[in-house]
Amino acid sequence: MGETKAEFITESFEDLSNILGNYSKLTESEKKDSWINNYKGKYVRWNGVVNYKGLTNDDWNRIGIRHNVDTNVEMMLGKDKKGVVKMINKGDRVTYTGKLSFLFNRNLMFKLEDANVETVNDVTIDELANKLKEDVTTSSSPFNIPETSANPNPKESPEGEDILSFEGLNKIFGKNSSISQSRKEELWKSYRGKEIEWQGVVNYKGPGKNDLGRIGIRHNVGTNVELKIDADSENLINMIQREDKITYTGRLAKLFGRNLLCSVENIEIKTIGDKEVAEIEKDASVSDTNNITVPEVIKEPEIILEESMAPKVTKSKDVEIIEAMDGSIKIPFEDLDALFGKESRMTESLKDKLWKEYKNKYIRWTGVVVFRGKGRVSGLRMGIKHHKGTDVELVFSNDKERLVLGTKKGDKVTYTGKLVTRRGYILPYKLEDANIESILKESRIKE
Repeated sequence: MGETKAEFITESFEDLSNILGNYSKLTESEKKDSWINNYKGKYVRWNGVVNYKGLTNDDWNRIGIRHNVDTNVEMMLGKDKKGVVKMINKGDRVTYTGKLSFLFNRNLMFKLEDANVETVNDVTIDELANKLKEDVTTSSSPFNIPETSANPNPKESPEGEDILSFEGLNKIFGKNSSISQSRKEELWKSYRGKEIEWQGVVNYKGPGKNDLGRIGIRHNVGTNVELKIDADSENLINMIQREDKITYTGRLAKLFGRNLLCSVENIEIKTIGDKEVAEIEKDASVSDTNNITVPEVIKEPEIILEESMAPKVTKSKDVEIIEAMDGSIKIPFEDLDALFGKESRMTESLKDKLWKEYKNKYIRWTGVVVFRGKGRVSGLRMGIKHHKGTDVELVFSNDKERLVLGTKKGDKVTYTGKLVTRRGYILPYKLEDANIESILKESRIKE
């Protein structure tokens, strides 16, 4: 009944941010007048990403929404919305409404009261609630879940056990599922320990002796499954190379519920390429392992020949391209720079060869702004210092202009981007498709 009387404004978050934010052309008194006369007490309907939820019984109804960097809007939901809050998780894309009640003069701009969430990841709250009710019904018996939940396509093995397809489980538990993470974890209890037989492509192998038995498998994009292979299966691990297509069996172990769906243990590799493992082992015994123990190209840093040529700070076991759940690779700037920077003792030809394994990969690093600006030809750019001078140059799309030019020299930023050009003796690393995830102002760093 209250919603029918509510007066909604048509301005987007970006519109109000331009009018009332730090980069507004209005004076402080003009902003205050505009806020009171035109916006305060009015309702908005915006789209954003959940940045946090209240953690205690006292603040369960607080939800932070991100529109550009960190939390930009804080919603306060009523007691009748407890069920809605439970269906929402950090990282969800939501359409939400609420009454503008307070204007902050910082990155957190608005506080909304009488708030509500209408959609979560493009699914309406009503549809999501009905889906969860169905899940509750179908999960009353763990053996009913495969046949009734999002069609996971169960087959039956000779031993009578359910063998579930990756595609089926990914519909229920993957990053595009409409089920909340807490509900996924509850349902996963009925799948953990189940036998699977899947086929995928090797995306990476553990870089060092301590994690040699970790193998990442790609089923669609990035790393979707992580295999945990016993350490005593080293010969089997050595047979497998990056980009090999393998058929594997195992038991479902840990659920991640994102692009990296789950881990699988008790692994048995049945085929590598179009050959059965038994056939490969037989050939190996005849040919004295020729053509099987060829080192992976991706692990070239481990075989940088002589110790005198090795980078000064990077141990061989520390260097590997490991993909995170969001598709970026996990490698500190210091480790990458030890391979390609000024202090590296590798030859230029070896650097060029190794760079192919890192080029076009996305990274996430934190550094200090040394310059930023926009040129007619060069476009929107920012220089980042990690050690001395400009170590990284970021290239942004034009829609990031306000975000980029809002920083100052000395600000500490966490950024992402795609590795395009490796470092030269003078030129820095170049990253395209850049974005800034967080900003720590220079004044706060000094404090």
